[in-house]
Amino acid sequence: MTIPALPDLCWPIDEACCAGFTDLDLEVQDRAIALATSTIRMLTGYRVGGCPRKVRPCAQHCAVRYTGSWVGDSWVPVNVSGTWFNMPCGCGESGCLPAGGLRLPPPVGAITEVRIDGEVLDPADYYIADGNLLARTDGQAWPTENDISQPDTEVGTWSVTYLNAYPVDGLGSYAAGILACEFAKACSGDNKCRLPKGTTDVIRGGIAITVTPGMFPEGFTGINEVDAYIRQWNPYGLKVPPTVWYPGMNSQVTTRG
Repeated sequence: MTIPALPDLCWPIDEACCAGFTDLDLEVQDRAIALATSTIRMLTGYRVGGCPRKVRPCAQHCAVRYTGSWVGDSWVPVNVSGTWFNMPCGCGESGCLPAGGLRLPPPVGAITEVRIDGEVLDPADYYIADGNLLARTDGQAWPTENDISQPDTEVGTWSVTYLNAYPVDGLGSYAAGILACEFAKACSGDNKCRLPKGTTDVIRGGIAITVTPGMFPEGFTGINEVDAYIRQWNPYGLKVPPTVWYPGMNSQVTTRG
């Protein structure tokens, strides 16, 4: 039987407070890190960490060239087919996108890459405003057309790769390192492990760690250092990040691997 690869959640680990961790078998280290990062990401309600995702912005069809109106020096937003536009919308042959920026599904932790017509855009040519508005600084507008049937290396396409979560800071790295240390202890049969009991299963020729249902029923691990970080990001034990949705809501982006 082929054992699937361990997940990589792009979560940095600080194992400085786990004496002897780097001396363990590499397989034990990798398994402990994978379990720790997947667990702490789950317990923070998936608000923190993870790997960057790629989205393919799709222009929405528009019946009029501009949506909204100016009142003094302010632009009054309007709702078009379930999508709020908070700035003039410039139309192309197939639809329109806000001329000044693109709203990405929040949160936006970091922009990894913007690619247009197969070419990577210079990071100096764009920035994030208002939390999740991707705006350009080079005087150009975002493309109004995107052939999502083609990979983003081709002409006529564009994509944005970004972290759709809050980035992991030093405390998150430290907390994940502490949790990885405890998983490693459990894997090694250390009776000083601080994880809840019944966490390990011993199988033929090796050790496998199984996170059983209800292992953290209150959304916390019982490890003070780890729970302090979890409580900071998910004090009410949410299972998934909160979202806003309403009938008729359309998305300007399409996820593509």
